[in-house]
Amino acid sequence: MGCSFESAQTRLNNLPRMLFEPDGSFVWVHENEAAVGWQLDGVLYDRNGRLHSAEIKGNCTEEAFDTLLSAMGWPGTDLVFQLSDEAVFVDEGEFRRFAACQD
Repeated sequence: MGCSFESAQTRLNNLPRMLFEPDGSFVWVHENEAAVGWQLDGVLYDRNGRLHSAEIKGNCTEEAFDTLLSAMGWPGTDLVFQLSDEAVFVDEGEFRRFAACQD
């Protein structure tokens, strides 16, 4: 990915209602009385001084998802997503279309 683990950690720690642990695990929640809340859970993995991959589950707005990905170097890095239940890898556009159909 397009940044180091430490850089992603710093960016994620600056997000409101984000809990980021030194081992790379995180929980990010949003609660708003006027809207439905959401939550993302995940783990970041590094290798050779760079952020290598992220395991993310949950549900959030597209804006929040963009914010999360930006903390990991997107859009300067092309991303590949694994849909574990479907056992396939897809590009970002296909993932967003898949996620939109799940709502």
